Amino acid sequence: MTTKTAKIVKPSNSYQLELPNQICEQIDGRVSSFWLDGAPLLLQLSSYIRDQGTQMTARDRLKDRVKKHDVQWRKWKKKIHPDPSVDQATAEFTDDKDLLWVHSYLVWSHLTVYSTISGPKDLVRDPDSWPLQSLKSLRLTIH
Repeated sequence: MTTKTAKIVKPSNSYQLELPNQICEQIDGRVSSFWLDGAPLLLQLSSYIRDQGTQMTARDRLKDRVKKHDVQWRKWKKKIHPDPSVDQATAEFTDDKDLLWVHSYLVWSHLTVYSTISGPKDLVRDPDSWPLQSLKSLRLTIH
């Protein structure tokens, strides 16, 4: 995604990311949903700020998520975000409608961003898909 075809969106005061200019958006409480009209991919984001105590690791958060869904999960070895300092964990499963769901946690010392990408398997796994490119562009706005 280049800046000519992307815009900066701030789903919360804590972070921002680049999304396609034509993106549709819905905010439902703490969850922001993004999609392109007529296209089969969906990106959903939520975030949690840690005010006190110890931050839970991305791996532990993902373990808790996996326990909530009695499906066959496959963990991703490849990191979703390019910053090596971000604690991250990602896993996927295919639902009964043959849609792929990718769940990912990006964790900093004070912030956790939880994302899901859903859609047809080949599109969701495409490293050049707009949801994966958008997650790679995610930047903190508070440090």
